[in-house]
Amino acid sequence: MIQKKIKKLLIANRGEIACKIIKCAKKLNIPTLAIYSDVDIQSLHCELADEAVNIPGFSVSDTYMNSEAIIKIAKKHEANAIHPGYGLLSENADFVRSVEQNKLIFVGPSSDIVKKMGEKDKAKILMQKAGLPVVPGYHGSNQQINYLIKKADQIGYPLLIKARSGGGGRGMRIANNKNYFPSAFEEASNEAKTNFKDKSCLLEKYIPMARHIEIQIFADKFGNVIHLFDRDCSLQRRQQKVIEEAPSPHLSDEIRQFLGELSVKATKFIKYEGAGTIEFIADIQNGLDINKIYFMEMNTRIQVEHPVTEAITSTNLIAWQLEIANGLQLPVLQENLNINGWAVEARLYAENIDNNFAPQSGTIHHLNFPDEIKYPNCKIETGIRNGDYISPFYDPMIAKIISHGDNRNQAIEYLKNYLSEIEIAGIKTNLDLLIKLLKYEDFKFGKVNTKLIESNIDHFKHLVDNNFIALAAVAIFIELKNINNQSIFEWYMWNPTVYPLNLIISEKKVLFKITYHQHDEIEVKFRNQTFFFKSIIKGEINIKCNEENKSLNLNFQSTKNLKNHDKTFTFFSKQDTFEIINPNLLQSKDTQNNNYEDSIIAPMHGVIKFKKIKTNLKVKKGDVLFILEAMKMEFSLTAPRDGVIEKIFIVDGEQVSEKLTLLRLKND
Repeated sequence: MIQKKIKKLLIANRGEIACKIIKCAKKLNIPTLAIYSDVDIQSLHCELADEAVNIPGFSVSDTYMNSEAIIKIAKKHEANAIHPGYGLLSENADFVRSVEQNKLIFVGPSSDIVKKMGEKDKAKILMQKAGLPVVPGYHGSNQQINYLIKKADQIGYPLLIKARSGGGGRGMRIANNKNYFPSAFEEASNEAKTNFKDKSCLLEKYIPMARHIEIQIFADKFGNVIHLFDRDCSLQRRQQKVIEEAPSPHLSDEIRQFLGELSVKATKFIKYEGAGTIEFIADIQNGLDINKIYFMEMNTRIQVEHPVTEAITSTNLIAWQLEIANGLQLPVLQENLNINGWAVEARLYAENIDNNFAPQSGTIHHLNFPDEIKYPNCKIETGIRNGDYISPFYDPMIAKIISHGDNRNQAIEYLKNYLSEIEIAGIKTNLDLLIKLLKYEDFKFGKVNTKLIESNIDHFKHLVDNNFIALAAVAIFIELKNINNQSIFEWYMWNPTVYPLNLIISEKKVLFKITYHQHDEIEVKFRNQTFFFKSIIKGEINIKCNEENKSLNLNFQSTKNLKNHDKTFTFFSKQDTFEIINPNLLQSKDTQNNNYEDSIIAPMHGVIKFKKIKTNLKVKKGDVLFILEAMKMEFSLTAPRDGVIEKIFIVDGEQVSEKLTLLRLKND
């Protein structure tokens, strides 16, 4: 029987992966059909596709995970194949089965395989039969909390609670002790239900000193299976990857060959077809030991980090997926594959690392990626453009930046230099963290583990050098003096030698005392320090100067808040991005009205859920009062102190904005 060919491809995804699939399909002369939610109406993936169809709604469940609507759109618009990308419906066996039943081509393995590997409890049992070692834990179907508490006691703490379905770090929590287990399980279960429509979880012995190593595999319908070597994905926060690389550092040829051959054997055992990744966790408490590397899970889809594998093997894995779905054989044999150099990928996220990596949403007012001609060894994959809105409904990843060098040090250097020239304003990102990670000694020497970021978080906190902050104040000062060619400081009854300038940094007022000596020499005092800048040259978006025989340079962008007319300046140096707000002095603004000990404030945009709270209810400090759903994750919001609920300002299911007061307490 001749394999049905792809005539038109529907991409059941959004963002950078949708854009990449569309570009690959076009190179193969395959027409493309995009879908989009109401919030994505002007998104890049819609612009790139030959056709784009709206699925009304905002939430991920109503739109990009709406299986019925997606199938109907495919049939109506005569798309006979669907590529799921990653996340969303990519590992949803029911969706894959529906695609098959409607006689459409699914770009990936069969629904039977997706189901077996998607239910991680059953996947572990199956992979054990295939000869893979697994982490000790409970993989059964009993989800009663009392039963699971007993099982947790048997396994021992710390314990990893993990969604049975899906992946990508969703539906995962660590319980360090028995007291925390019930709330951790509830959070993981709720998040799993939101993301994968399956709230069941499994328990695993948590390995605190670990490395995350994975093997990329590919298989065709003729039984041919290959691996494309290994990747290291150990640099993580909230069990989600931040920086990945290929190959894995300090991996011996023996272990590399062992994991590759083991993965191919397991892939053949389950009769797999398409792209997949077999993930391993290595207990490195006493170093990397071949006998302490365990199967963790198999992802039956393309991975976010697949570009590093493409870079070191000179392949296009998305094109391979489409060709295999078209019934073709694998284009290469195992013996023809070699590792060429080293590749590193950094994920640029909209998140606040100083607030436990909380996802951020908002409009990107300024976005500048370096010219790829200047950085031929780096490439960027993104679905975001200047002026786009980062929605609270979807994953907060803005872009992936991939570098490729002859060796690891070269690849790191290329990536670090590229990242240092990215400019993004209007939203907090992890850009500074990425640069610091690439400079961090342990990472540079390949001493990576899954807790490297968490264990050294103080080192990665966003701390800007005071001389750059002082120079930023100078830029704002000069701009204020030049408004309409008239100094705002002429409001004073006399011309003071020292100008006070109150600015807001990290939500705190900071007083700068500025002495204007002449047009290019200014002295700045703040935080008990004095800075003297000479040879100052300020342009529309740049300020340069000399300070203590060294040159300083800052680029900047500004935007005005249309509600209160505050002006926010975003400054960019080679190692930092930071914001300073120049408040509107003509509008009274009391930021001290909120007593944070009496209130719960929304830490980010999102949807609030609650069931059992009401006014006049007594609560204790730490009680979970709200669940905030944002970027497909769930966050518990707890009582800041013992007290009684005086007022609830929102309703269940309401979408809230960052810094909105949700609840106020009063004394008992």
